[in-house]
Amino acid sequence: MKFLIIFLLFFSVSSNASYCLLEDVNGNLKIDSTSIESCSSGMILLSKSEYDAINIDSIVATLKDLFEFSVEDFAYFNAICLIGFIVGHSVGRVNRLLGKT
Repeated sequence: MKFLIIFLLFFSVSSNASYCLLEDVNGNLKIDSTSIESCSSGMILLSKSEYDAINIDSIVATLKDLFEFSVEDFAYFNAICLIGFIVGHSVGRVNRLLGKT
């Protein structure tokens, strides 16, 4: 039902702006006059041009910027793991050797 209301609101609004949506006590959605930056409900009604601007390429680019790491970072992490393995293995061998005497 909420999807239908949002769909109808989307086509009933004639300007090209985003709106903050609030849910009243009956579960109905209404457009609020607050800015989308301070929208307390977390529900935002987008205009068609803003919805069209959100495409999969921009989402993938954002995710790559957030989670992609460089070759140098991978080499550093790999070196730390290798050094930790060698040191741990050596300490285990020395501990085993000293435990038998």
